[in-house]
Amino acid sequence: MLKKNLIIVFLILAFKISSAQDTVFLSLNQALEMAVEQNQLIKIFQYKIDNADGKLREMKSNYYPRVIAEGNFGYNSNPNVTAKKGQFSFIYEELLDDKDFAKYLEDNFPLPPKKITMVKGEELFCIANVALYQPLSQLTTVNTGRKITDIDLNISKLQLDNVISEISLGIKELFYGILIEEKYEEVALYQLEYNIANYNDVKNAFESGEALKIDVTALEAEIYEKEQELLEAQNKKESYVLSFKQLVGIDFNVKAVLILDSIDLFDFKKNIADYYILASQNNYELNISNATVGKAKLGITAAKKAYIPELSYFAKYNYQHGIPLTPDNYFMTGLNLKWTLIASGERSALIKQRNALYNEALKDFEYKSKTVKVEVHKAFLDLTYAYKLIQTAKKALEVRTEELILVENSVEEGEALPSRLLMAKADYAKAEADLLGSKLNYLISLSKLNRLTGLQ
Repeated sequence: MLKKNLIIVFLILAFKISSAQDTVFLSLNQALEMAVEQNQLIKIFQYKIDNADGKLREMKSNYYPRVIAEGNFGYNSNPNVTAKKGQFSFIYEELLDDKDFAKYLEDNFPLPPKKITMVKGEELFCIANVALYQPLSQLTTVNTGRKITDIDLNISKLQLDNVISEISLGIKELFYGILIEEKYEEVALYQLEYNIANYNDVKNAFESGEALKIDVTALEAEIYEKEQELLEAQNKKESYVLSFKQLVGIDFNVKAVLILDSIDLFDFKKNIADYYILASQNNYELNISNATVGKAKLGITAAKKAYIPELSYFAKYNYQHGIPLTPDNYFMTGLNLKWTLIASGERSALIKQRNALYNEALKDFEYKSKTVKVEVHKAFLDLTYAYKLIQTAKKALEVRTEELILVENSVEEGEALPSRLLMAKADYAKAEADLLGSKLNYLISLSKLNRLTGLQ
């Protein structure tokens, strides 16, 4: 039985080693830096910032005049200006009071007497113009739009910071979680070894008639139960490892070995009111919601400005060649006014829509303010609880250390079986794991609180 179970453990470890093509050694800080460089979600939000920055530049360009050049080159099959025979004979009636005489002249002396070409054009022609347009009354609308896009850029930056903070917290949780599960995997292995040794002792006692068959059967069942616990711990750790690799941006086939340099238990403020204030000022989601309120308010202002007439200054230079009765070149300048008098309720409907968006954003901010305060309170309680667990785990480890020394002495003196020493080592390893787990849970709780208050 002992050989059987050791072979199982060996095969599991051998499978892990053989399945890894490469190995990377990572501390927590290295993992965080690698995630910022390689995480796909972070890259997506970085592109969102680039897009928002481009929109802001585009909006700012609307402050300045537009210079537009336009030209046409073509062929005209009938470029000349002609007059048909008698086309202008109506002048007689306009000039003469005697209608009969005017009719006589029209019939006998038509104007012109035959078809004539009055102005000769060219079959090939070209038209070109350069125009400058500068918005005037629209500048207030442009300025509102610029403020809105500026808020969009700020929101995109907050979203990136929020994602980085969220991913950093996830990496810390998984990093510490993997280390905790590795420790509990070690504990499970110790407990399995103890159960195997205890089973062998009872089996020998049964064969010598000093134990019952039911005791042997019960201990055999416990061995399988401990094997299940070991497999569960290994499966949980592997699940954490896969999620960790995804966040950091490591290929799934690469083996990640985590290095815990030291555990620094940073102090936290004992006054929860300080965390409420920090969260109200620095919480990413709360700041995004607040910025959305400002954006919605500016949206109402922009909708109302649709009632303002559009007044623009323009200056235009025109040149043409080949078209008769048109100056070859000329310059125009002045003001252009465009005013939509009736829009069939479109503008009022837009204002109503923007008011609804503003009210929605305002309620969302109020809801998130309350939610963040509750989350801060819960995180503070978790941190306080984790701090108390550390003190308890330290005392438990001290007792287990003393117990291990006593058991070692008892085994050396022959007062206890060697299997009892395995149990003491398993209990000691569990106490170590509990202390490590409580310290790492403390750091996780502190990271959660710092994320809520914008400190990380």
